[in-house]
Amino acid sequence: MAKQQDSYDLDLDRKFLKDLPPSIKRYTYHGEEQFFDIFQTEFTHFEASTEASECLLFHASKEAIETIFNPENIENEDTPISRLCSSYDLSEQLFLVTMPSGPHGAAGDLINTVIREVLTPMNLSTSLQGYVGTITRGHSRGKIPDYGWRPRRPGQPSTPSVTLEVALSESDSKLNSDVRFWLNPDDSDTNICLTLRINRSRPEIRIEKWERQNDKPHRSQVIWISRKKNQTHVSDHPLVIPFESLFRRNPTGPAERDLAISQQQLVFVAEALWEEQKL
Repeated sequence: MAKQQDSYDLDLDRKFLKDLPPSIKRYTYHGEEQFFDIFQTEFTHFEASTEASECLLFHASKEAIETIFNPENIENEDTPISRLCSSYDLSEQLFLVTMPSGPHGAAGDLINTVIREVLTPMNLSTSLQGYVGTITRGHSRGKIPDYGWRPRRPGQPSTPSVTLEVALSESDSKLNSDVRFWLNPDDSDTNICLTLRINRSRPEIRIEKWERQNDKPHRSQVIWISRKKNQTHVSDHPLVIPFESLFRRNPTGPAERDLAISQQQLVFVAEALWEEQKL
């Protein structure tokens, strides 16, 4: 298990999608029929190989991208291509597709469950608006988080205050690109981006917490969860989410405090994901 230093900053000057690693295959978009032919072939490969990337990158015209990411298409069950796309960059004429999988889909629900558990003693478990399938549009690019949260309060920014991005053994370049989007003030008002990286071949998970610091994405916490000899180990717990970052206000009263997701809750998340993976 490769250990990394907790404190680390990302450079916002990197390209959003253009600089993604070569392990993510690239295609030119020529319409829905060609898209689904490619998608089905690559999805079969992804399911058969733990080495295959869960992402595909397509070059397309600005008009095609704007149609795919039209809010009505994203919310429409009859437009499946839009529901497979996770981000776009109009200036580079690129859009990214993520293969659906059980672990990827379950991770957001599990983190949402433990966050609301922590908020229950504060009487705030119903005070968050969840984000699933909702796009945030920046200057010339957009992103749909794997999961997101913001306070349910009038007058709030429309963007989530905290987001979660999930990857199955994906390169750090992909997750770091996601972090750059969410913590770039030109694109989003998000305060924290959590990343959760799932190893596809062994029971190992890494969670990172990124915050905006001096106008740069700053990694402030890294947690490794692994299972060895039927024992689950968690490093650097609890996972702490500052109250002000999530609710966009200061705590009021003694019950309101920073969220601390415990070792037990992190073990619950990990073991549920490993069960989904059949590891």
